[in-house]
Amino acid sequence: MDVEAVLGLPAYAGATVIAGRNGMGRDVNNVSFMEVPDILPYVSKGNLLLTTFYPIAGNEEAMRQLVPRLAEKGLAGLAVKVGRYVTTIPDVMIEAADRNDFPLIVLTEDANLSELSNAVLEVLLEKQNSILKFRDEIHQQLMRLLLNGAHINTFVTVLSGMIQMPVFLFSGHGELLAQSVSDEPFERDGAAVTLGERTFRLDEVIRQPIQVGEEQLGELLALDVAGKRNTNIHVAMEQASILLALDFQRERAIVQQERNYLDAFLRDILNGRFRSEEEVVRRANTFHWELTLPLGIIAVERKDPFVFTENETIERFERWLSGRFADHELVHKVMYYEDSLICFVNKPTQQTLDEIGHYLHEQAGRAGYDVIVTYSRWVEQLRDVATEYERLRQALRIMRSIETTPVQSYDALGVYSILFELQDETSLHEFVESRIGQVLGEDELLRTLLMLIRCQMNVQKASERLFIHYNTLRYRIERLKDLGLQLHDGEKMSEYYVAYHAHHLLKSR
Repeated sequence: MDVEAVLGLPAYAGATVIAGRNGMGRDVNNVSFMEVPDILPYVSKGNLLLTTFYPIAGNEEAMRQLVPRLAEKGLAGLAVKVGRYVTTIPDVMIEAADRNDFPLIVLTEDANLSELSNAVLEVLLEKQNSILKFRDEIHQQLMRLLLNGAHINTFVTVLSGMIQMPVFLFSGHGELLAQSVSDEPFERDGAAVTLGERTFRLDEVIRQPIQVGEEQLGELLALDVAGKRNTNIHVAMEQASILLALDFQRERAIVQQERNYLDAFLRDILNGRFRSEEEVVRRANTFHWELTLPLGIIAVERKDPFVFTENETIERFERWLSGRFADHELVHKVMYYEDSLICFVNKPTQQTLDEIGHYLHEQAGRAGYDVIVTYSRWVEQLRDVATEYERLRQALRIMRSIETTPVQSYDALGVYSILFELQDETSLHEFVESRIGQVLGEDELLRTLLMLIRCQMNVQKASERLFIHYNTLRYRIERLKDLGLQLHDGEKMSEYYVAYHAHHLLKSR
């Protein structure tokens, strides 16, 4: 209750506010008596201080400092019974009360301070009991929902009905998990929140974190559409957040246990540890995975030296895939293995794998991950999964070693997949030097040579792809010939092509 409500109580009839009227909205949470001169250590924010000024009567300095110090500490106000020890309130106190918007109240001469205190405490106690009762009712209702297995959307909708506000539930990553309002567009961009055509100010948004210790698992957000914010609404949001934190923790423990079993199963597939395909398909069904061949495999790795945060990242990738490819009825499983995220995809087309790879790269970039992505050929038989997985590991190693596009199939790496296996760098250097040594350091000529090979010596096409004039390319061709390159010898050109990539690989190493 605020100071104005206190003065409306029957026990305070006749009390007069003589200064600090702009502070009548200050909250009162308790009543204290001034029985000692150094009262500050014994009072706290929200206290209404009752006094006769007996402890500081005649002490002008104490009277001068009292109001500013009480206001600074956040007390609700000062109520004085004049007559016996102080007959009038000093002007210095009145001025200080007005200056600090601190209510200074004069009580009647027959006022009983104990009765005044009890009158306030009875109201506060009644309010507190009401809040506790409301908290218990909210807790019981919401707990029943969770125990009965209600969907999270139902939970949020019921909470919305209790507080008469639209409610939204977000994950710890800021993703919208559930909402009570589905017929109006909702947007949240930083601090700004928009529902339909209305944008809500910060003071119209109630935010309640869902936390376990220091970890934030999510957030509840309510929109005060009708200016109804009160203590009960905050209590309801608080109780909902506590129950949701418990439910999130329980769900996480179940998911983690299931994921441990799934990861062990997927590792067996990757390493070829199974007796038959029938056994694998049967075990896959226990994980709600209708495994159907052919199978595609996608591997994602962070480019920087930091590995993924396992559980958190798997959940994200699962949500990205389920959200983006839901209309494709994409059947997939994601696991974390050897510092990589591995995604198995049922019956994919090569185009689907490429599309998924690029989508994962894009989404990871938005989430702050710099990743490389590679994908397999079709795997027609489960016994070939281990071989294909080793190819993907090889592809990731190659992609780390050379400058290339961040999403590649193993086959697209071409000659690199052969050169990468060669550990004798001296022989590679000799091969490069003997074939294209005369143009090393001439980046322009090297790019021109590569483009001529790719365009099968079609000068017009090569000039267009290099974005240079036809005559400029003719000039470069003559320079290459002058340096001894045999541009019309197909065998030599193939050696130049291999030498170019070997040079690129050595340079990256």
